Amino acid sequence: MQGQNFAASAAPGFTCWDGVSESSLAEALSLPVTECMEVALIDGNQYSRLLFRPRTSGCLRLALTTRSAYRHQVAKIFVSAMAARVDLSRDLRERIHSAVQEAMMNSVLHGNLAINPELRNSLEGLTTSYQTIEKLLTSPQIARNMIRVEAIWNSKMLCILVRDNGAGFKKSELPSQEVGHRSSGRGLAILEAFCDRLALLNGGATIKLGFRL
Repeated sequence: MQGQNFAASAAPGFTCWDGVSESSLAEALSLPVTECMEVALIDGNQYSRLLFRPRTSGCLRLALTTRSAYRHQVAKIFVSAMAARVDLSRDLRERIHSAVQEAMMNSVLHGNLAINPELRNSLEGLTTSYQTIEKLLTSPQIARNMIRVEAIWNSKMLCILVRDNGAGFKKSELPSQEVGHRSSGRGLAILEAFCDRLALLNGGATIKLGFRL
Protein backbone atom coordinates (compact mmCIF):
# COMPACT_ATOMS: atom_id res chain seq x y z
CA MET A 1 0.00 0.00 0.00
CA GLN A 2 1.40 3.39 -0.97
CA GLY A 3 0.57 4.98 2.39
CA GLN A 4 2.42 2.27 4.29
CA ASN A 5 5.46 2.61 2.05
CA PHE A 6 5.44 6.37 2.52
CA ALA A 7 5.23 6.02 6.31
CA ALA A 8 8.04 3.49 6.36
CA SER A 9 10.36 5.91 4.53
CA ALA A 10 9.26 9.05 6.41
CA ALA A 11 10.91 10.64 9.41
CA PRO A 12 10.62 9.01 12.86
CA GLY A 13 7.38 9.93 14.59
CA PHE A 14 5.38 9.95 11.34
CA THR A 15 2.43 7.63 10.75
CA CYS A 16 -0.54 7.21 8.41
CA TRP A 17 -4.25 7.01 9.12
CA ASP A 18 -6.45 4.85 6.92
CA GLY A 19 -9.40 7.26 7.20
CA VAL A 20 -11.74 4.42 8.15
CA SER A 21 -12.66 4.90 11.81
CA GLU A 22 -12.07 6.82 15.02
CA SER A 23 -10.41 3.79 16.59
CA SER A 24 -7.84 3.58 13.81
CA LEU A 25 -7.22 7.33 14.13
CA ALA A 26 -6.65 6.96 17.88
CA GLU A 27 -4.12 4.23 17.15
CA ALA A 28 -2.41 6.33 14.47
CA LEU A 29 -2.03 9.23 16.94
CA SER A 30 -0.74 7.14 19.82
CA LEU A 31 2.67 7.82 21.38
CA PRO A 32 5.37 8.41 20.19
CA VAL A 33 3.75 9.80 17.01
CA THR A 34 4.21 13.52 16.33
CA GLU A 35 2.87 13.73 12.75
CA CYS A 36 0.04 11.86 11.05
CA MET A 37 -1.41 12.10 7.54
CA GLU A 38 -4.46 10.43 6.06
CA VAL A 39 -3.52 7.93 3.35
CA ALA A 40 -5.83 9.57 0.79
CA LEU A 41 -3.70 12.71 0.95
CA ILE A 42 -0.44 10.83 0.56
CA ASP A 43 -1.79 9.21 -2.60
CA GLY A 44 -2.22 12.75 -3.91
CA ASN A 45 1.51 13.44 -4.06
CA GLN A 46 1.09 17.21 -4.07
CA TYR A 47 -0.02 17.03 -0.44
CA SER A 48 2.75 14.89 1.00
CA ARG A 49 5.23 17.74 1.30
CA LEU A 50 2.85 20.08 3.14
CA LEU A 51 2.82 18.38 6.52
CA PHE A 52 6.52 18.37 7.20
CA ARG A 53 8.01 21.41 8.90
CA PRO A 54 10.65 21.92 11.60
CA ARG A 55 9.58 20.26 14.83
CA THR A 56 9.27 21.81 18.24
CA SER A 57 9.81 20.02 21.55
CA GLY A 58 6.07 19.56 21.99
CA CYS A 59 3.91 19.09 18.92
CA LEU A 60 1.25 16.90 17.36
CA ARG A 61 0.22 17.37 13.73
CA LEU A 62 -2.58 15.83 11.70
CA ALA A 63 -3.50 16.27 8.03
CA LEU A 64 -6.77 14.77 6.86
CA THR A 65 -9.36 15.05 4.12
CA THR A 66 -12.44 17.25 4.29
CA ARG A 67 -14.61 14.13 4.07
CA SER A 68 -12.98 12.55 7.11
CA ALA A 69 -13.03 15.79 9.09
CA TYR A 70 -16.78 15.98 8.47
CA ARG A 71 -17.61 12.29 8.98
CA HIS A 72 -15.51 11.44 12.06
CA GLN A 73 -15.15 12.82 15.59
CA VAL A 74 -11.63 14.00 14.87
CA ALA A 75 -11.54 16.74 17.51
CA LYS A 76 -12.33 14.28 20.29
CA ILE A 77 -9.61 11.85 19.20
CA PHE A 78 -7.05 14.59 18.65
CA VAL A 79 -7.63 16.09 22.10
CA SER A 80 -7.41 12.64 23.69
CA ALA A 81 -4.07 12.15 21.95
CA MET A 82 -2.86 15.49 23.33
CA ALA A 83 -4.01 14.52 26.82
CA ALA A 84 -1.65 11.55 26.62
CA ARG A 85 1.21 14.00 26.06
CA VAL A 86 0.21 17.06 28.11
CA ASP A 87 -1.24 17.24 31.63
CA LEU A 88 -4.74 18.63 31.04
CA SER A 89 -7.35 19.16 33.72
CA ARG A 90 -10.86 17.90 32.98
CA ASP A 91 -12.16 21.46 32.53
CA LEU A 92 -9.32 22.41 30.20
CA ARG A 93 -9.73 19.24 28.16
CA GLU A 94 -13.45 19.96 27.69
CA ARG A 95 -12.75 23.57 26.68
CA ILE A 96 -10.11 22.50 24.17
CA HIS A 97 -12.41 19.88 22.67
CA SER A 98 -15.29 22.35 22.28
CA ALA A 99 -13.06 24.96 20.65
CA VAL A 100 -11.29 22.53 18.30
CA GLN A 101 -14.60 20.99 17.25
CA GLU A 102 -16.06 24.43 16.43
CA ALA A 103 -12.92 25.55 14.59
CA MET A 104 -12.79 22.36 12.53
CA MET A 105 -16.44 22.57 11.53
CA ASN A 106 -15.98 26.17 10.45
CA SER A 107 -12.92 25.17 8.41
CA VAL A 108 -14.75 22.26 6.80
CA LEU A 109 -18.09 23.93 6.10
CA HIS A 110 -17.20 27.55 5.43
CA GLY A 111 -13.59 27.08 4.33
CA ASN A 112 -13.19 24.01 2.13
CA LEU A 113 -16.86 23.51 1.23
CA ALA A 114 -17.75 27.24 1.09
CA ILE A 115 -21.21 26.70 2.61
CA ASN A 116 -23.14 29.93 3.14
CA PRO A 117 -23.39 30.37 6.95
CA GLU A 118 -26.76 32.08 6.64
CA LEU A 119 -28.28 28.80 5.44
CA ARG A 120 -28.01 27.48 9.00
CA ASN A 121 -30.33 30.15 10.40
CA SER A 122 -33.55 28.30 9.49
CA LEU A 123 -34.81 24.71 9.31
CA GLU A 124 -35.19 24.96 5.54
CA GLY A 125 -31.71 26.38 5.29
CA LEU A 126 -30.27 23.57 7.41
CA THR A 127 -31.87 21.01 5.10
CA THR A 128 -30.43 22.77 2.06
CA SER A 129 -27.04 23.01 3.77
CA TYR A 130 -27.01 19.28 4.56
CA GLN A 131 -27.98 18.34 1.00
CA THR A 132 -25.30 20.65 -0.41
CA ILE A 133 -22.63 19.18 1.86
CA GLU A 134 -23.51 15.61 0.89
CA LYS A 135 -23.45 16.52 -2.80
CA LEU A 136 -20.08 18.26 -2.53
CA LEU A 137 -18.54 15.30 -0.71
CA THR A 138 -19.36 13.02 -3.66
CA SER A 139 -16.70 14.92 -5.62
CA PRO A 140 -13.32 13.23 -5.02
CA GLN A 141 -11.45 16.48 -5.58
CA ILE A 142 -13.50 18.39 -3.02
CA ALA A 143 -13.70 15.52 -0.55
CA ARG A 144 -9.88 15.14 -0.58
CA ASN A 145 -9.26 18.82 0.06
CA MET A 146 -7.05 19.09 3.12
CA ILE A 147 -7.69 20.17 6.71
CA ARG A 148 -4.66 20.49 9.01
CA VAL A 149 -4.70 20.47 12.80
CA GLU A 150 -1.51 21.26 14.70
CA ALA A 151 -0.89 21.44 18.45
CA ILE A 152 2.26 23.11 19.80
CA TRP A 153 2.96 23.46 23.51
CA ASN A 154 5.47 24.33 26.20
CA SER A 155 5.24 24.44 29.98
CA LYS A 156 2.94 27.49 29.98
CA MET A 157 0.89 27.53 26.78
CA LEU A 158 -0.84 25.20 24.35
CA CYS A 159 -1.64 26.53 20.87
CA ILE A 160 -3.75 24.69 18.31
CA LEU A 161 -3.95 25.80 14.68
CA VAL A 162 -6.73 24.62 12.38
CA ARG A 163 -6.03 25.33 8.70
CA ASP A 164 -8.25 24.95 5.65
CA ASN A 165 -7.71 25.57 1.95
CA GLY A 166 -10.53 28.05 1.58
CA ALA A 167 -10.26 31.52 0.13
CA GLY A 168 -10.71 33.23 3.49
CA PHE A 169 -12.91 36.29 3.80
CA LYS A 170 -12.98 40.05 4.08
CA LYS A 171 -14.40 41.64 7.23
CA SER A 172 -16.74 43.72 5.09
CA GLU A 173 -18.34 40.50 3.81
CA LEU A 174 -19.53 39.44 7.29
CA PRO A 175 -22.45 40.52 9.46
CA SER A 176 -21.24 42.93 12.17
CA GLN A 177 -21.75 40.45 15.02
CA GLU A 178 -19.54 37.95 13.21
CA VAL A 179 -16.70 40.25 12.14
CA GLY A 180 -13.47 38.28 11.97
CA HIS A 181 -15.05 34.83 11.79
CA ARG A 182 -17.10 32.66 9.50
CA SER A 183 -20.19 31.82 11.49
CA SER A 184 -21.52 28.30 11.93
CA GLY A 185 -24.44 29.53 14.01
CA ARG A 186 -22.28 30.19 17.08
CA GLY A 187 -19.19 31.62 15.39
CA LEU A 188 -16.58 33.67 17.12
CA ALA A 189 -18.39 33.86 20.47
CA ILE A 190 -17.95 30.18 21.31
CA LEU A 191 -14.24 30.27 20.49
CA GLU A 192 -13.71 33.35 22.62
CA ALA A 193 -15.61 31.71 25.48
CA PHE A 194 -13.43 28.59 25.53
CA CYS A 195 -10.01 29.96 24.57
CA ASP A 196 -7.58 32.09 26.53
CA ARG A 197 -6.28 33.52 23.25
CA LEU A 198 -7.73 33.58 19.75
CA ALA A 199 -6.31 34.75 16.44
CA LEU A 200 -7.55 34.47 12.86
CA LEU A 201 -4.77 34.33 10.27
CA ASN A 202 -4.60 34.22 6.47
CA GLY A 203 -8.01 35.81 6.07
CA GLY A 204 -9.53 33.33 8.50
CA ALA A 205 -8.20 30.25 6.69
CA THR A 206 -6.14 29.55 9.83
CA ILE A 207 -7.71 29.66 13.28
CA LYS A 208 -5.23 29.81 16.18
CA LEU A 209 -6.53 28.75 19.59
CA GLY A 210 -4.49 29.40 22.73
CA PHE A 211 -4.87 27.81 26.17
CA ARG A 212 -2.90 28.47 29.36
CA LEU A 213 -1.49 25.34 30.99
